[in-house]
Amino acid sequence: MRRLCTGFLIGALSVHSVPAPSQAALTPIDSAILNSQPTKRLVITASLVRRLSLLAAGLDREVVLCLQGSVSGDTATVRDFVMPDLLKSTADAVVPEPCEPQSTLAVWHNHPWTGPDSSFGVKTPEDLCSLSEPDLRSVIADSIPFAVVSVGRSAQSVTCWWRRVQAVVNRHVKFLPRFPRQWTELPAPGGAADARRRYTTP
Repeated sequence: MRRLCTGFLIGALSVHSVPAPSQAALTPIDSAILNSQPTKRLVITASLVRRLSLLAAGLDREVVLCLQGSVSGDTATVRDFVMPDLLKSTADAVVPEPCEPQSTLAVWHNHPWTGPDSSFGVKTPEDLCSLSEPDLRSVIADSIPFAVVSVGRSAQSVTCWWRRVQAVVNRHVKFLPRFPRQWTELPAPGGAADARRRYTTP
């Protein structure tokens, strides 16, 4: 997986907007997938937000976590995670064993921040909150409704997320950047307000 990011505004957290990428036309298969996945909102508890932020800030290679919780109506609430076996883990790629689809609501992975990279147009950690072609293929091949990415650095981490159906609709792009209202920059670990963070996708 590489370059994995839905809406919210709570406490000290700030929401940023960028232009959404152009979307491909829906095929009958796309429409069937959209209709089969009614879960539209993701809620990450404050405790889990803090742990994910701390992990992302301290890792120098990519890992994958399977976020678990419960679904009520069209909302998924994640409270905890398990780490699957990793077949490969480097600074810019990770190959995990699949998350268990019956218990996983979102797949999280991190993008270590090593500094600007002009060859890829990366100037800030926010630029790494995107899904690459390998990421998109992984998300589309899965049946898990959400994908989440955190870009870590010592001061703070940036978290982005997408519904799987957004990856399906935009599967022909070379990379899928964060959508408006689908990313946030968290304070340094320990500085987040003690409240539930609500993430809502269009």
